[in-house]
Amino acid sequence: MSNQLEVLIQPCSSGTCPAIYRDEQNRLFIQGSKLGDLARKEIAIADHEEVVEISGDLLEYLRAL
Repeated sequence: MSNQLEVLIQPCSSGTCPAIYRDEQNRLFIQGSKLGDLARKEIAIADHEEVVEISGDLLEYLRAL
């Protein structure tokens, strides 16, 4: 079984901008900027988790799914 990710939306062509991907199991993966250390102190985040910032256009895309 392959684990190919399908690009659902990626507003730039460089591949290093916020994006949403989907795998064969219909799970979604979000790419965005990591939350800074100061903001991390304000949110309870487990060691195995990460919080990323995503743009409004990605949220609009999700709403339309």
